[in-house]
Amino acid sequence: MGATHSHRPIYVEINKVKDKMDYQRILVAIDFSPSSEAALKQAIWLARQSGACLVLEHALPESRRAEHLSSYMAKINLLSGHGERFEREIRQDSESKMHRMLKGLDVSGLDVKFETRLGEVFVEITHTVQQGGYDLVLAGTRGHNDWNHFFVGSTAKRLIRKCPSSVWIVKAEHVGPPGIILAPTDFSDVSRKAILEALRLAEHANAELHLLHVIDSNDIQSEDNPAISHTALSRHEINEIASKRLIEFLNSFEMDRRRIHSHLSFGTPWKEIHQMVQRHKVDLIAMGTVGRNGIKEILLGSTAEKVLDTCDCSILTTKPDGFVSPVEPLH
Repeated sequence: MGATHSHRPIYVEINKVKDKMDYQRILVAIDFSPSSEAALKQAIWLARQSGACLVLEHALPESRRAEHLSSYMAKINLLSGHGERFEREIRQDSESKMHRMLKGLDVSGLDVKFETRLGEVFVEITHTVQQGGYDLVLAGTRGHNDWNHFFVGSTAKRLIRKCPSSVWIVKAEHVGPPGIILAPTDFSDVSRKAILEALRLAEHANAELHLLHVIDSNDIQSEDNPAISHTALSRHEINEIASKRLIEFLNSFEMDRRRIHSHLSFGTPWKEIHQMVQRHKVDLIAMGTVGRNGIKEILLGSTAEKVLDTCDCSILTTKPDGFVSPVEPLH
């Protein structure tokens, strides 16, 4: 694995970025675990920065579990074919617990709502996003503290693959304004979208933003450079080509360079990203889920998969324009 080659730092005056984006509607996946409490705290900070509406959603994945939470009369009501009392009790219990979660947290001035659904968690959250036009979903995950790895749970990974909005997987140790944000790029459109989100977050948090491009054979022998092979060029020549593309990519944002640190690296992309996270103590990675070489049927590329499973920090993933979830919307 090659060492990171950093250019002279490139800075960006963030408040002059023309393609700004911000969040209007934020959904938080709640299961009343410590990890979902961390996601809620992160969402409150973000809603306060962006002025977004905040919705807490609790989805009960099993009807048996929901039945256990209801009264005897509600169960009789359900068995008789009339589930109104059953659903009312479940929603009341869920909303009461979500209200209790907010105790001690500063939500003054925020627009906070509650949602309870019955069904598979990632499916119900996806349906809510499809119906409500949410910009962002936040979910917590349980890491393996005994290992130096960050294993994303099945629900979180399914949201990243199938939910049409951006998805922020929150690690409890990195709740609050991120101090260091890393945005890997392969110069694709979805990579650009992820960088725009990272720029806005860096503005809100006054964070340091690092932009990383990793060079491998696919980056050089591409549709942009069909006659160039990795073996025919020296490492210096490859670096110069990639450096030029990186500068052109940055110039396409039409912004003054004040606060972004730009890096080029040789090696396996996910390994280089992991190394950058460790070296710079990154709080948040912002990246696209399908890059230039992505295949429509593969909703999460191998690089993103590896990053999700190995980097011990929060991760924000962005979908490409035109992304259609494989989860059928409700009619």
